[in-house]
Amino acid sequence: MIRRALAAALSAALLSLAPVSSARAADAFTFFGSGWGHGLGMSQWGAYGLSLQGWGQDRILTHFYSGTKVAKDGSPPSTLRVGLVQGRQQVHLTAQQGAVDLRAGDRQPGSTIATIPSGQTWRVVQIGGSYRIIDASGKRVADGVGGTTTNLYAVFEQRGAMVRIPEAGHTYNRGWIEFNVYNCETKCTMRVILTIAPQPYLYGLAEVPSSWPRPALQAQAVAARTYAFRKVQTSGQHRPGCNCALYASSFDQVYAGYDKEGGDQGERWVAAVNATANQVVIDHGELIQAFYTSSSGGFTENNENVWGGTPISYLRGVCDPGDYTPANPNAVWKVTMSATQITRKLRLRIGRITGFGETVRGVSGRIVTVVVKGTTGRATISGGTLRAELGLQDDRVWINRNRQVIGTIRQKYDAIGCRPGLPTSRQVQVAGGERQVFQRGTIFAQDGMGAHEITGEVLAFYLKHGGPAGSLGFPLTDTFRLKNGNTRTRFEHGTVTCKPAGPCWRSPG
Repeated sequence: MIRRALAAALSAALLSLAPVSSARAADAFTFFGSGWGHGLGMSQWGAYGLSLQGWGQDRILTHFYSGTKVAKDGSPPSTLRVGLVQGRQQVHLTAQQGAVDLRAGDRQPGSTIATIPSGQTWRVVQIGGSYRIIDASGKRVADGVGGTTTNLYAVFEQRGAMVRIPEAGHTYNRGWIEFNVYNCETKCTMRVILTIAPQPYLYGLAEVPSSWPRPALQAQAVAARTYAFRKVQTSGQHRPGCNCALYASSFDQVYAGYDKEGGDQGERWVAAVNATANQVVIDHGELIQAFYTSSSGGFTENNENVWGGTPISYLRGVCDPGDYTPANPNAVWKVTMSATQITRKLRLRIGRITGFGETVRGVSGRIVTVVVKGTTGRATISGGTLRAELGLQDDRVWINRNRQVIGTIRQKYDAIGCRPGLPTSRQVQVAGGERQVFQRGTIFAQDGMGAHEITGEVLAFYLKHGGPAGSLGFPLTDTFRLKNGNTRTRFEHGTVTCKPAGPCWRSPG
């Protein structure tokens, strides 16, 4: 469910980190990124990883949608209108496992004007504001049928038949197909809508692989159902352009019809939908806007930093400790582009791109705004624009600065709920181990010792005395607080204790 990001309004909650610029004009720029999508709401790969850690569907959903709960919807819509195809002059229909009736004006048997035999492919063509039906041999079966006020229908479900629509890319076995002629003020064109009951609609959603763990599938089913029902509430069933409630694409939710439920392990997905029948996510008794994203890169984002607008209580950025799973291909990534490529793609009219300046980041580290420098000027663009125009997977990127959190340090970072904040350095080798600096502490890792977070006065004392290369050696614990308010960390060769504002002292053991 990927959307074009809008320029986000700045807020006091945003984090302004060090500028990502270079002392001299660069010939190429490397984008060190993590995640895939807009970063808002539930992370699908995060749900996958959390499922493997034993989280159930409700815990996953209420984690990503802050302060919400999962409940039954007592008044779901009876049907959903799904926009399959828009802006076509002709559409092909292939009848499979049974005949398909074409009916004009309504869906009743008495309105049948032609029947597509099983195994044949016919065409519906828009000509002069009405429909022409052409059979498999190229013969006109009907001409001048219907029009802007009289729809055409393809009816098949009650016969156990299916219809494949190549222009939509999928086969459909449930509901019925409606054709509209529209936009005749300029040049008439045609669109295709599937009308289907909510539960069967969910059977055909192809948002995640059916092989995924059951809790992740069930969380996806509940989020998708919530998204669909909320869309009907807010936008109705006849949106301009598609005459539908939901587009069958990533503009809303990817709908593949029979190709999903009849595909590889499709029965597992259907079982997840059935197991969560009528379940939705609510906030104060209302359906939420259940946005979701493929991969958060480790942290989701506040809604106002993604698409602007007023902050929404349940769309707060949260740590995503499930995203960094070996199966996720977009947990971390990097892309290098030449200055010439970036100049051409951004089209900012500021000359050749020479660097990037002041960067404002959201709570997840995603770029909200960044200053782009050129040979003849500079421009401020949103992170969404940067992502869209450069074709990046996400705008959670650091430019020419590797701030990716990976390996043992990432595992520790996730285990403590992203507590150290955003990374401010790359991972570096230190005295037989690794170190990475964050906004609120430093994580040290060494094979056999694990990884530990050192903070505050203890960290300052430790670094003053040589850090891992000094006499204390590597940490054996995180920095923890004692009942008296002091903080303490145990190291290989001693223990450091600090009062809240200092001083600190070292003791053996």
